[in-house]
Amino acid sequence: MSKADLAVVNGRVVTSSGVFPGGVAIRDGRIISVGDDDSLPPAVETYDCGGKHILPGLVDPHVHLGGGLPYDQILQSETASAAAGGVTTVIQYRRAPNGSFLDTFPRDIEMCEANMRIDTWFHFILDSMEQVNEIPRYADEFGVTSYKFYMGGYEPGNPIGLVTVNDAILFRAMELVRELGPHGYCMVHCEDDSLVSFLTDRMRSTGREDLAAYSESRPDFVEEQDIIRAIWLATKQRCQLYIPHTTVGMAVAAAGAARLDGVRIVLETCPHYLALTPHDERLLAQGPGVGKVAPALRDEEHQDKLWDGLHRGYIHTIGSDHVPIVKTGAGLWDEKPGFPGLATALPVVITEGVMKNRLSLSRLAEVMALNPARIFGLHPQKGELAVGTDGDLVVVDLERQRRVSPEMTMSEYTSPFEGKELVGWPDLTVRRGEVIFRDGQVLAEPGSGRVVPRRADATVLPL
Repeated sequence: MSKADLAVVNGRVVTSSGVFPGGVAIRDGRIISVGDDDSLPPAVETYDCGGKHILPGLVDPHVHLGGGLPYDQILQSETASAAAGGVTTVIQYRRAPNGSFLDTFPRDIEMCEANMRIDTWFHFILDSMEQVNEIPRYADEFGVTSYKFYMGGYEPGNPIGLVTVNDAILFRAMELVRELGPHGYCMVHCEDDSLVSFLTDRMRSTGREDLAAYSESRPDFVEEQDIIRAIWLATKQRCQLYIPHTTVGMAVAAAGAARLDGVRIVLETCPHYLALTPHDERLLAQGPGVGKVAPALRDEEHQDKLWDGLHRGYIHTIGSDHVPIVKTGAGLWDEKPGFPGLATALPVVITEGVMKNRLSLSRLAEVMALNPARIFGLHPQKGELAVGTDGDLVVVDLERQRRVSPEMTMSEYTSPFEGKELVGWPDLTVRRGEVIFRDGQVLAEPGSGRVVPRRADATVLPL
């Protein structure tokens, strides 16, 4: 029997169908064996898990890697943070403000190939009819088939530069996206523009500067209204719809009704919506702007519905919505929304989901690895521990509790979980057979990550 390059043994292997004792063997960057230890081939290097759990490397479908610092610097620092969090593939959102991706995206690919420590693919954020009409070329020339639109929540001149689109742009985009095949998705940020503007002005006039005031300025119904409108448009256009960062429980019922009508509606939520509220005392101690995010944090009632949706299979993915934004300490209304989440996504979901019997490890492996890979055309190369897939895995210790800190997240940006005790931190992260994180040290070199395009033979998420 030929030797493997790496064998990860004496663990508890987590797949979407169950958990069993054993390990994984990798050769030439691909998994060649998954099973009990006696069935694995000998290896040049062997890592003994000591009974810890082996999960597929996470596929994070919702990552922003642009911001106030140069793109190459962010790629290097934040993909180190991803490796520390067990994330081996990110699908990142890219923008081409006031221009065409035909001009900007080739340079983005070059930057990623030179600086990424983990693997990546892309969604495009579109903000004009001109960009929408180029969708067929973006799909043909770059292979990108998922496109995000902001339905509201950001006024003109906002410091992030996001642009709200009208229904005509969405309508035309859906006409084009529906022709892109099973991995073509229209993606929508659901917050009603006029309501957010009106309610924010009214709340600011009260003089309140607490985080709950921000949530009250963007209440659940401003998201619910746009979810209903987006689903209505997608139903009219028979276009697949992906709703990222879902915070409200009603999305589960609305998406389910649309699926009965034959429209594919995929829901994503995020760790912070599952674990944080605007009344979290530990979070508030960091200052009101640290927990500022759009959509806003909700209450426990919505959290319970989101966990139930994940457990029952109605919510399909968890994305970090990682945003590398510096928190300046400015007042609540002047602070930029967003925060990092790559390093903490796995331990947050384990701590708040698995350890509280809200989510099984097998279901976690689905929503944080297998499903995003299937949805966006990266499976069977990515997303599960199976023979022939890339050798991406993470070994986690369900008994090791650590406090969130910059030393743990390895990010240059402030985590909203700072100071929180979490379990399920990675001991080992492997990307394509290469150990990229071990015992608290990031080992991956910048440029060792790859751009991994959508596969022609990719599988599809069954709904």
